[in-house]
Amino acid sequence: MQEKGRMAVQTAGLTMAKSSLHIQISALDRPGILAETLGFIVDAGWNVVDIKQFVFNGMLNLSILLDGDDTLISPLKEVLTRYAEQRNFKVAIYPLKQEIQTEVPYSHRSVVTLLCETFPSKAFLEITKTFADLDINIMRIEQLDSGDIQVLEFVIGTQNAHSTEDVLNALVRFKENYRVDIAVQEETYFRRNKRLIVFDADMTFLQCEVIDELGKLACQGERMKNITRQAMSGELDFKSALRERVGLLKGLPEKALEELSDNLPLTSGAENLVKILKYLGYKIAMVSGGFDYFIKKLCDRYELDYGIANRLKIENGLVTGELEGEIIDAEGKENALVSLAEKEGFSLRQVVAVGDGANDIKMLAKAGLGIAFNAKPIVQRQAQASINLHDLKLILYFLGINGLDLQELSKVVGNSSTQSWPKKR
Repeated sequence: MQEKGRMAVQTAGLTMAKSSLHIQISALDRPGILAETLGFIVDAGWNVVDIKQFVFNGMLNLSILLDGDDTLISPLKEVLTRYAEQRNFKVAIYPLKQEIQTEVPYSHRSVVTLLCETFPSKAFLEITKTFADLDINIMRIEQLDSGDIQVLEFVIGTQNAHSTEDVLNALVRFKENYRVDIAVQEETYFRRNKRLIVFDADMTFLQCEVIDELGKLACQGERMKNITRQAMSGELDFKSALRERVGLLKGLPEKALEELSDNLPLTSGAENLVKILKYLGYKIAMVSGGFDYFIKKLCDRYELDYGIANRLKIENGLVTGELEGEIIDAEGKENALVSLAEKEGFSLRQVVAVGDGANDIKMLAKAGLGIAFNAKPIVQRQAQASINLHDLKLILYFLGINGLDLQELSKVVGNSSTQSWPKKR
């Protein structure tokens, strides 16, 4: 098995001698190619400055940067050419006129992750042209999964600073043309070191609006649904809309709430996602503009670490039509996320937030990764990432987990069965 990754043999950032070579080898992969090549290089008296190697579809691609004396070029070229002929692979030797700089020229990096059912060649062409037009260099492309869902990860770099918003704005048309879900994140240590995830409840962790279900039980279904739709789309002030809807519930028996809480439909993948994240050591919170009566039960049922929601006032077994305490609106969700991160000692860059409504926008913006999940258009336009497939487990791809990792994790947490992926709406 070949060594992979980047190895700086000498101190990164040093300027090397002008007598420099770039050795490039392409061959069917097998054990020992790198070791044999390095043997020739060392025997010929060259210094190894840097190595880059990867294997794609069984083909080894190996690049080695060297420095040494001009008089050493011919002997090395002769021995490597003979070696390549004997082993039936290609070797190219490029003398470098300029000084070798081991510093990465693209100091500003981002990771663009794409989720889609199919990714045609035209899509590859369009996204690469989009990056080229913005003077963005593609440093690496990796396929995280290629099953029912295609998952591609582009590591991009620029010499001048760019923001995730700049990249997202440039990809708006591409996203619409190919129905692709996209996440854009800074390529830092924190991208793969998230520690806290905060879920919205209604239409995110759950596949219903609980307050609308309560409206049906109170014979106020259509009126309740219309107010909810306007509030979640940002057309109505959340606090006033919530008070109006709670007023419609006056006189509803607590027994009706209890029966509803036992039959709330979970979003596909939610339970498995929670199991995997808990296994990985995440803290998990649910912060909702709904009611703590239901959120507490969900937290107990799925062993979530935190549950924060509005308190529905109940007296003598009946809903009074009023709320108790501070209302959890957009600002309340944002403040809750910040408080939980501080309590656990996590940086905000280590926080993931997931939501669908206008009252989630501030929470999503505050998190290191904000994901609009089957969200309203106003939310998708402002989030770093979006998912329009009905499976919460897809979030794991945005955390850098690939398909093989996901299969292994699913088995570990007791979900070895294979499920088909749901289709887009």
